[in-house]
Formats: sequence, structure tokens, C-alpha cells
Amino acid sequence: MLEIINLNLYETAGLAVVVLFLGMILKQKVSFLDKYCIPSPVVGGLLVAFINYVIYQFGFVFTTDRTLEKLCLVLFFTSVGVQIDFSLIKRSFSTFALLLVGIIVLIFAQNILSLSLSSIFDLDKLMAFTASSISMAGGTGISEQFGGFLEDMNLADGTNLSLSMCTLGVLVSALVGGPFGRFLILKYKLKPNSDKLFAENIEDSNVTNSTFPANLAKASFQIAFIIGIGAVCCEFLFQAGISVPYYIGAMLVAIILRNLSIKTGRYHFYTGELNYIGVLSLSFYLAMNFMGLAVWQFGLINILQLGIFMAQFILMLLFAFFMVYILTGRDYDAAVLSASSIGFGIGGPSSSVATLMVLTGKYGPSFKSYLLFPIVGFMLADPINCIIISYFMRMF
Repeated sequence: MLEIINLNLYETAGLAVVVLFLGMILKQKVSFLDKYCIPSPVVGGLLVAFINYVIYQFGFVFTTDRTLEKLCLVLFFTSVGVQIDFSLIKRSFSTFALLLVGIIVLIFAQNILSLSLSSIFDLDKLMAFTASSISMAGGTGISEQFGGFLEDMNLADGTNLSLSMCTLGVLVSALVGGPFGRFLILKYKLKPNSDKLFAENIEDSNVTNSTFPANLAKASFQIAFIIGIGAVCCEFLFQAGISVPYYIGAMLVAIILRNLSIKTGRYHFYTGELNYIGVLSLSFYLAMNFMGLAVWQFGLINILQLGIFMAQFILMLLFAFFMVYILTGRDYDAAVLSASSIGFGIGGPSSSVATLMVLTGKYGPSFKSYLLFPIVGFMLADPINCIIISYFMRMF
């Protein structure tokens, strides 16, 4: 009998701090982790996740509270929105269109690949479909939803089989994304764009003589206000039949308010302190996400799924290089976009954001990546994926 230990919000936060320190210590001790851009929260989180797996073998497992994790993701993308101007949005439109088309092509390709391999080797199509875009581009939410549909079609344990593939994808993409991006950046000698958006200039620094703690407090009030407005906007849109995640709504509100402040000069944003809050929130989000990874689900994976996953992984690398890096400009932003696309292609938001964090932290900012991935990779990809999966499932 499995005994589940439910950690509350405070216990989850405390364990997340342990995870972050473990990750930092391990990166200091093991040089290749830092050299090949493996994020500290991922290192510490996976260590705790595997410890949880060992405990699972003795009939115990702990689960974490997800409330703070969701809040941290909203805080992070809100802080990103404050650093984006409208000119970047205009310049990013062609890249946005390419990524959107690329997502559609990738999802179709993942489903065709899984079904083709099942036909070639005369394997169970429903089983093969658990390694399609359901678990690859779909992430946890779609794996749970369509895994249940596969069970209705007489695939035993379809949900857990789909989730096991999703978990494997998160693990692999989190460990591969950073080294892949590092390879592109170093091989092609790429540098961040010289135009640093909303950099704190002399005028900004003279707006206030307050100390950092005072500015940090004001920045906290600003970000709370923005998140509140974003939540209200998301609720209005939901009533109109449009589902927008809170972190997208907050980020878009932050972009609008920050650009209005620049245009009118009527109020001041504490961008340095807001960025500080964002980085801290991202670290907490990743630590909580990866330490809660259900590693014990790997025991459900069979040879068929593993073989298809290897094919999906090769497909994803080809997509990341040719469809993303080559077509979106072959510059620094394209390299960061390419490496991060591995996350949303075979993993989920957490591994994609982890790659963004470690690459931009080491080599420099890529605001285009922070702008486009939440919208294309997270918000638009899921409904597109659901439509395409439903189309393929009609063939069974």
C-alpha cells in the first residue's frame, strides 16, 4: 500500500530552497554541469526527485503543493513584460509566424512518426500513440486528457503510459537544451543584440534616491498590481470564451503599462528590482517543478515507447536546428529559441524555461525568446495540439 506524504505550501517552499542550494553546490563541485549549461534548479530538483523515487520503492512518496509554483511563473513572466517594448513586438512578428507554422508542422510530424513506426513494425497503434504529440508537445495536461481517451479506446493504463513518456521528455529536454544552445552559440560565435531594451540609464537612476530595499518594496507593489489587473483581464476573456493563462495576461498587461510609462513619462518602473524578483521567482518555479517530477513513472515505459521516443528525439533536434535556428535568423536569439524549443517539443514549459534561464544567464538576454515562447509554445500550442490529436484519433 503506497503512503502519500502531502507537503503543504510552506513545506514545499522550504524544500525548494534546499533544492536550489543543492543545485548550486553540485554545479560548483562538478565543473561540467556549469560548462554545459545545466540549470542549478534542474540539478537539485532531479536529485530530490530521484530520492523520492528511492522512497517510493519502500512504499512512500511525497507530493508538493503547486500553488506557489504557479505564482512564481506568473511573477517571472510579469517581470519579463516590463522589459519589452512595442518595437520588439513589431520586429518579432515574422519570427512569431514562423514559430507558429513550425509548431503545427512539428505536431503533425510527431503523430505521423508514431503511427508510421507502429505500422512498419506491426505494433499496437494505441500504445504507439502514447509517444505522439500527446506526451511530446502536449505536456502533462494533454497527456492526462487524451490518455483517458486512449483508455476509453481499450488501452489499459493509457493515462499513466502517456504521463511516463511526458516525464521522460521533461527530463531529457532539460538536460539537452542547455548543451544544445551552448553548442550553437559557441560554434557560430553568436552574441546578444546590442540594443538592450529599457536599460536603466542616467535619467532612470536619478528618479529616486531610495535605497535598494525601498525600491524592492515599490517593485513588489507594482508587480502585485500588474498581476491583479492581468487576472481580471483573463477572467473577462474567459467569460467571452477565450482561455488565456494568468501568466500570459500579466505579461501582456506589463508590456502595455511599461510602454505607456515610457511614452508619457508620468510614472516610473523599478526595472532592476522587478528583474531581481523575476529571476528569484523563476529559480523557485523550476526547483519546485523538477523536485516534483514523478520519476517512478519510468517503470511503466516499454520497449515500443522507448524506441518511438528515440525517433521523436531525433526529429526534435532536426526541427530545432533547421526549422527554428536556420529559419528564424541564425543569430543569438535564434540559437536561444532553438535550444528552448526542445523543451516545449518533447517536454513542457518547465524544461523550456529552464533552458532559457541558463543560456540567457550565462551568455546574455534574449527578450525575443521570453516574448514569443509563452505565447506560441505554451498558450497557442495546446489548443492546436488538441485539434490535431483529435483528427488523428478519428482514424482508429
